[in-house]
Amino acid sequence: MQVFTLFSKFKKALTRAILAFIATIIVCTPAQAAEVVNGKLHLRFAIAPVRPTPSQTIKEFEPIFKYLADQLGATYEIVSPESWAAISVAMTNGHVDVGWLGPWGYVLSNKKAGTEVLATVKYRGEPFYKALIVGRADLPIKKWPEDAKGLKLSLSDQGNTSGWLIPMAYFKSIGIDPKSYFEYREGATFGQNESQIQHGLIDLGSDMDRGRNGMIEAGQIDPSKSKIVWESSKLPNDAISVPKDFDPALKARITEILTSLSEEKAQSLMGSGYNGFVKAKHSDYKVIEDAGRILGKL
Repeated sequence: MQVFTLFSKFKKALTRAILAFIATIIVCTPAQAAEVVNGKLHLRFAIAPVRPTPSQTIKEFEPIFKYLADQLGATYEIVSPESWAAISVAMTNGHVDVGWLGPWGYVLSNKKAGTEVLATVKYRGEPFYKALIVGRADLPIKKWPEDAKGLKLSLSDQGNTSGWLIPMAYFKSIGIDPKSYFEYREGATFGQNESQIQHGLIDLGSDMDRGRNGMIEAGQIDPSKSKIVWESSKLPNDAISVPKDFDPALKARITEILTSLSEEKAQSLMGSGYNGFVKAKHSDYKVIEDAGRILGKL
């Protein structure tokens, strides 16, 4: 009897110790801890394809990520995928610590994996932009979209906010199925859409105002060869995001570093037109979620 009592007490004490240990792990170990390499914080950055090619995107925007890493005393690596959908998948799968995601990519990643937005990118002083449909300059379109029926329309990949989500939600809201209304294709980048319009290979293509402005300023497209035939209302700009349960202290520090930049300093570290960040919360992206629900994607 005494042996049984001692065993029972030991079993209870052992159980309490195990539960206490588990509680310590849950409280003290973040689900998404940043990697440490050779004693230094190491961050994996990724940026959406905001320029026509990954190499151009990295060339223009790596300085802002290097600045952030330097301020944190961290080493880093940076990638830019070829599609807007790919970066959302990378963030969702835990392959990115800090991601510059398109609005729709952020919303998808938040839905699937709890990805959290820290800041919204500013373009020409505002955290907003617009989706566009651009057409050949010689198109005789006086009434949109009636005069465009049957024309060749190219939208971007389905992970792209302004290149696919917003135009598709717009068409659905006015009772048009673009796949039957136009000679339709999808999957092209903004640069490909603009280039094909320039060369007369398609009639219409999706783009965004900041991307189109950037290509014009860089001399990559001739604005006299195309025209804007439709634009959306204001949309929240790209989201600087981190995985669910990211280190709270590091999260706060990243937000502080980015949102405290002056417009002049930010512009010196970023591609043309981009000049800073504002603090953001998930509700800022409600218009994007609404579009996703209209299309049955959420």
